[in-house]
This record gives sequence, C-alpha cells and structure tokens, in this order.
Amino acid sequence: MEQSGRDRPGSSVATNRRRGEFRERGPRSWSPLQPGSSYEPDEDRYWLEREMSLIERALGDKGEMRRSELGDLIGCKYWGPGRFARALKAAVEQDRIKRSGFGRYAPIGGRRD
Repeated sequence: MEQSGRDRPGSSVATNRRRGEFRERGPRSWSPLQPGSSYEPDEDRYWLEREMSLIERALGDKGEMRRSELGDLIGCKYWGPGRFARALKAAVEQDRIKRSGFGRYAPIGGRRD
C-alpha cells in the first residue's frame, strides 16, 4: 500500500510531527553542575578594555601588521570565540587604531619608537 505525501518519512508534515514530539519530551540529560556562566556587564567592559589596550600597545610597538600576525602576537586564540574581532572593531570605532588596508591594522599617528 502506498503512503500519501503527508505520511511519508521525508515530508514536511512528518518532520513537523517529529519536531513537536522532541519538544514535548524536554531536555534529554540532567547535570548537577551549575549552568554556563552568567553575564556581567562590568566584567565584560573590563575585559574588552584590556583586549583593546593589548591591540593598541602591540600596534604601537610593532607598527602596521596583518590581522593574523596581530592575533598571534597577542595570543587572541585564548580569549574565546569572537572576542578578538569584537575588540578590533571597538578599537577602530573608538579611534584607538585604524584599518590601513584589507585585513591590516595600524596605530593612530604611525609607529611609536
């Protein structure tokens, strides 16, 4: 016997039914540990300011450089996802550094020696 389009496993009706069943079941696991970290605006501002000052200082010491070189120099891979891009953007918006080309950044006022 042939199934109608509504009952076929790949149909949108069948997919929506499975999604609804999944939502009704709730979470599949439980943990006695606390949920993820909470958001603290003051702490976030502190770390953003620190990251921007690291970027500004590195560019002031070394001069213009590529984004990847700058990131390697200041160890941004340990900051967390998206933090380096956010700090770069904020530093440019606050005129602490400038974009000097595609993927290149420079200190404001040239290199300090």
